[in-house]
Amino acid sequence: MGESAGGGLSLLTIQNLISRQYAIPRCVVLVSPWTDLSSSGESYIRNRPTDVLIRPEILSWTIEQVLGDNHEQIKRDDPVYSPMFGSFERFPPMYITVGTAEVLEDDSRHVFYKAKQAGVDVTLEEGLHLAHAYPLFYSFYPEARNTLENIKKWIKEKTIH
Repeated sequence: MGESAGGGLSLLTIQNLISRQYAIPRCVVLVSPWTDLSSSGESYIRNRPTDVLIRPEILSWTIEQVLGDNHEQIKRDDPVYSPMFGSFERFPPMYITVGTAEVLEDDSRHVFYKAKQAGVDVTLEEGLHLAHAYPLFYSFYPEARNTLENIKKWIKEKTIH
């Protein structure tokens, strides 16, 4: 399971395991995953006014910290750094949840569509008008409790035989 940057790291890890022909997890849950360091999705602009947690200037600073001194020379759409541009062949079942008010919305949608095209058993749950990582704020959003229950049921379905 990974949330935000942790969601991107979860995907990068699985892509790396697959490329090395190592064992992979039985499933993966992604909460508002950050999968595109190039910020190419329209939601980076469309949802800027409604995203109360992620500001573009913070994303830029974070990218510089992640990529280090060479951040200007590195292609941000390189699948080594942005898993959205990588392969989803042979991926385990995947559950993605994202709020429709967050700048990372399109990251989740693009991963969903790419995974679906690759034949992955993938579920996308969108929280209408909800913020980044909304399931973590279950005290504030009643919908978050439903999403957490959905995730719990899904994990049981995928892991208990």
